[in-house]
Amino acid sequence: MKRNLIFVLFCLLSTKVFAQNQRLTGKVQAAHNNEAIGYAAVLLTEQSDSTKRSGALTSFNGEFLLKDLKNGKYILKISALGYKTLVKPVEIASANVELGTLKMDEDALSLKEVNVTGQQANVKIKPDTIEYNATAFKTQPNAAVEELLKKLPGVEVDRDGNILVQGQKVTRLTVDGKDFFGTDPKTATKNLPADAIAKVQVVDSKTQEAKATGIDDGQREKVLNLTIKEDKKRGWFGNANLAGGTTDRYNSYLSANHFNKNLQFAVLGMSNNISNASFQFEDLNSFTGGNIGNIFAPPAGGSFSINVNNGRTTIGGSGVFDNSAIGEVTTHSGGVNYSNSWGKNNKLAISGSYFTYFSKGLGNRFSNVQDVNQTDVLRTDENSIRDSDNQAHRFNFKAEYHPDSLTDITFRPNIILNYTRNINNRKFASSFDNEGKVNDGTQYLNQKNSTPALFGEFSALRRLKNGSVSLRLNGTQNTFNSNWINKSLMNTYETGAAAADELNQSASQENVSKTYTVGLNYMRQLNKKWSANVGYMYNQSNVDAEQVTLDYNPLTDRYETIVPDFSSSIDNKNWLQSARFGFIYTRTQWTYNFGFGLQETGLDATTFSNAATNANNLEKKYYNVLPRVSINFKNKANHTLQINYNSSVNLPSVNDLQPVQNNSNPLYQRIGNPNLDATKSHRMAINFNTFSADNNKYWNGYFLVNYAFDAIGNSVRNINGVQEVQPVNVDGNYFFNTGTFFGQPTKIKGLRMGYGLNLYGSHISSYINAEKNVTNRYNIGPNTNFSYDIDEKLNTSIYLGVQYSRVSNSLPSAIDNKFFSFLNNASVSWEFVKNMRINAELQHNGTAGRADGFNNNVFLLNAGLEQYMMKRRITLSLRGFDILNQNTNIDRIINGSRTEDLRFNTINRYFYMSLNYKITKAGATNTRSNPRNTVG
Repeated sequence: MKRNLIFVLFCLLSTKVFAQNQRLTGKVQAAHNNEAIGYAAVLLTEQSDSTKRSGALTSFNGEFLLKDLKNGKYILKISALGYKTLVKPVEIASANVELGTLKMDEDALSLKEVNVTGQQANVKIKPDTIEYNATAFKTQPNAAVEELLKKLPGVEVDRDGNILVQGQKVTRLTVDGKDFFGTDPKTATKNLPADAIAKVQVVDSKTQEAKATGIDDGQREKVLNLTIKEDKKRGWFGNANLAGGTTDRYNSYLSANHFNKNLQFAVLGMSNNISNASFQFEDLNSFTGGNIGNIFAPPAGGSFSINVNNGRTTIGGSGVFDNSAIGEVTTHSGGVNYSNSWGKNNKLAISGSYFTYFSKGLGNRFSNVQDVNQTDVLRTDENSIRDSDNQAHRFNFKAEYHPDSLTDITFRPNIILNYTRNINNRKFASSFDNEGKVNDGTQYLNQKNSTPALFGEFSALRRLKNGSVSLRLNGTQNTFNSNWINKSLMNTYETGAAAADELNQSASQENVSKTYTVGLNYMRQLNKKWSANVGYMYNQSNVDAEQVTLDYNPLTDRYETIVPDFSSSIDNKNWLQSARFGFIYTRTQWTYNFGFGLQETGLDATTFSNAATNANNLEKKYYNVLPRVSINFKNKANHTLQINYNSSVNLPSVNDLQPVQNNSNPLYQRIGNPNLDATKSHRMAINFNTFSADNNKYWNGYFLVNYAFDAIGNSVRNINGVQEVQPVNVDGNYFFNTGTFFGQPTKIKGLRMGYGLNLYGSHISSYINAEKNVTNRYNIGPNTNFSYDIDEKLNTSIYLGVQYSRVSNSLPSAIDNKFFSFLNNASVSWEFVKNMRINAELQHNGTAGRADGFNNNVFLLNAGLEQYMMKRRITLSLRGFDILNQNTNIDRIINGSRTEDLRFNTINRYFYMSLNYKITKAGATNTRSNPRNTVG
């Protein structure tokens, strides 16, 4: 009897489960223009029991989905502001019921009789999206999108223009869902006018496979999408600015944009001599499609560094992309951006952009370097004058083709061309704290570089019944050509008397790297909660590198004698093949993604002497099991938690392997090490965010740690004040970065406040004269900010930040390095009479604890007066830069056991007049706005 009862219950439960697995889909459009009606309310009610209901909102494209329904008769009701409610009987008798396109008529009576007053909702929370109503946040006239973003709760824009949403960095930006200048966020935020934006959407975007298959793998990236106001899509909009002032300073700027439903076209230009030069990090990131390592890592793999200082980005170890202009810089730059789509459901979409810059800088560089020695500290003072010319061209192209609803094909080629010329004249002197002066001298270095790089990628994805299969092919060619004249005179004082060493050499270097990758991935839905993926990847890189150095012959007045220690070539081949297995377990609020990879990594390098004889051969293979885990949580209250762990193996670069000496810096001479092993790294990241739309409070935190085995460090020998450096493998290197931020409005209308705390630490090993030295570094920095806005009339903000840094070394001769850095900022913008506004910004940069002459306590005051004319289409401004005449350019770089304080020449006080013309829509017709945009 008991068994029969269990059997009957099982049948009933099974019947219920299968009966409730029905789905109802459809799409909602406006009857008068066939435009999709997004975010309409969809309600499905059982005819037999009106208390049983199912509901949903239509997507941005007007589509809706109701699932887990049982067979029966229903009443479907769809409502949206400005439209007549649509009521339709529906019968569900099969697994999937498709209603097709449903048309809604405008509610003309409602539009005529109802006068809606009040304010739009500031923020809307939708699945995977936070949407800000741009018109609810007031900005100054002619403000760029960047100023709008600073007003949004939960959004931060740092001094370099990087965008963080609830503590997470925005990695990609689109305009009306399309790439804008290669997805570079700063190009759009610094140039599009704020008053052209209707909505700012922050999207937790899924991966391509997840979007295609509906299998959520838990992986997300922060994407910022800007929607353009409808009245801005019928003509042109933007800004044109021309400014000139004292000390021959000038600045000109143009931003013109034309958008419609499918087309985007933009022109951007800039010319100035106020040191506004060099690409930002996002420029490089957009070129590589979000993976800088594809292009800018050393040609044969291995570690490289990305350094951002006051917005200027350099990439150490690559030699591929580095704007070296310093001091007073003149820049001419510009670009065009185009994207369009054709066919039903945008069957074919094409986008492309071209961007270029020319810059010329004259810099005076002062530095004080502290190097830890085995028993003493070596200090070097240096003064150099650098004359720099830079030229760069960047091409981006992307084509997407969807031959049917199940197939996605993408082709993306990119080209970058970079040319630089630097002439350095330097003077230097080095001394030990205990032993006294060891050398002094001069150097003349004239170097020219050309670095063309090509990249192409093809990807295809096919959706299957319960999953998808994808293919990715890409190839890269990087070429680094360099030649230089190196003349130096060094006096050494080993015995107290000066011994002179003169050098006059010419050198040329060529590195050609060719890399290709093949990747396959298969994803399958196993059941409602479980899915699996299997992948395979093969990557191969071939590098031919050669350096030839010639001594000067005074008898023939030519460079013709080969210097063996500074000449050699290397043929380097490395490969990686990996099989990846993983499972995804999805619950209502949690997603677990875990798996592992079986990886083989190989290296085959042969070094040749200047006589073309085989000097060294190196063959290595590594076999590793690489686990990975990702855990994601998100609830209806918009609380999120992300935990990610992964491991990786990286081979040393060809520059680290090639046993040829580089003496372009007479005090720091480096030679490669062909016996290096691969680096094994373990990385864990934790992020959490909370955001409350009803009171605009948010709190976020993050933690990142990276631990490496066989990391590449330096072995340094000090000989008469000259450092001879060779890369070596070291164990135990790690770094961590953690922080938190809290923001909220106050009881005073318009006043917001926020508080933050950041902590960074690192543990780096090196060898000084064969003795191990461990460098520990810690940075801790609290900060707070306040903003107060009264509509567009008065806008004020205050930012207060301080950072304490400590660097210690294990060698007893080293001196602990402790210093403070201060960054404070206050700004005010006040329209004190109609059509006239005063702006002022006071920035305080301060340091304490650095070397003499490299501490600063600077107050940078910029202020101006603006007059608006012709309905604010023209703005006439008088502005002053560095009114207190205190501007300096001081920085500190810490690298292992080396600390370097830098000071550059910079631009000081000047005043200028500027005329700004606001480009508005041309040829547009005045039509009534969509009534759905009346309120939010």
